[in-house]
Amino acid sequence: MFIKKTAKCSIPSVYLELNMRLNSLVLVLILSISFIPLPPAQAQIGAPDVNLQCSPSNIPIDVYPGADLTGYTICTVSNPNSYQEKISIEVTADGLATSAPSSITLGPNAEEDFQVTVRGEQNMRMQSRSMVVKATVTEVMGAPPPNIAEKEQQLIIDIRQFAGVQVDATEAITTVDGGSEIIAEFYVYNLGNAYDFFLYRIDSQSLEIMENEGFSISLPQVKTQVEWGNVPVKVRVILKAPDDNEEWEINSDGMREASFTLNFEAVSEFSCNQGNCISDTASMTITVLQEVSTTEELISSVTDNQILIYGGSGAGLLLVILLVLAVKKRKNRD
Repeated sequence: MFIKKTAKCSIPSVYLELNMRLNSLVLVLILSISFIPLPPAQAQIGAPDVNLQCSPSNIPIDVYPGADLTGYTICTVSNPNSYQEKISIEVTADGLATSAPSSITLGPNAEEDFQVTVRGEQNMRMQSRSMVVKATVTEVMGAPPPNIAEKEQQLIIDIRQFAGVQVDATEAITTVDGGSEIIAEFYVYNLGNAYDFFLYRIDSQSLEIMENEGFSISLPQVKTQVEWGNVPVKVRVILKAPDDNEEWEINSDGMREASFTLNFEAVSEFSCNQGNCISDTASMTITVLQEVSTTEELISSVTDNQILIYGGSGAGLLLVILLVLAVKKRKNRD
């Protein structure tokens, strides 16, 4: 019995090699396609955006005479995306003048600081005003942005208070009779930029001199609140003149006469609270006249020459009397 053996078929090696090369080619193609850039519409790019921060958020401004009238804040604008952005800067300050860059161009993930300056007006009233800083994306890689992207910061402008005072006497010179009452009036102006309390007093030197001469002096008001501006308050000083002082000189009209200076001072309480008292002083000259007796008037009317003549005559008369007495005494001895 014969058994017939069938030959086993095998894949030629050439086919195996061809298959391996084909697989390698497909892999290369896949890898190559993965590195081909996609069109912009299909790329994974974030929407335009912008960030903004400003400090300080409270901006003080001094507006007293001679101040520079300016305040400022530093803002930081940043681009959080991976492409270039052009960002416009807009500032509004409730009617006050401002200065800032109009636009800033930032590269990918970049940031930049800029200064915003605001200017007040001299002597403007103490107050607070609002300021807004806004940053808006206007271009993305040179083209208009597909969406609105903006940020803003709300800030406060602080117009600071300052003090000022002016004092005027209603009369610079006045003449009164001895023993009469005097009402000296002074206008007090608030030259600051807000309500202020003012303290009133008489200069210590003039007060001492006048009281030593017999004046009585009183201040009904020692403190009042005064509104800022051109409307003053009137402050009164009440005095009573002395009525008898024999040491005063007699003038050509036969009256005793003496003149005194009253120095009135107003002090800003706000300035004192700030550590630097601001004040102003006004002066009034008060002349007091007193009547004299007839005898005093007669004596005061005698000139120096007349006194010399009268004195010489009196001495001669005294000498004659002495000679007469001496002659009578000798005769009695004889």
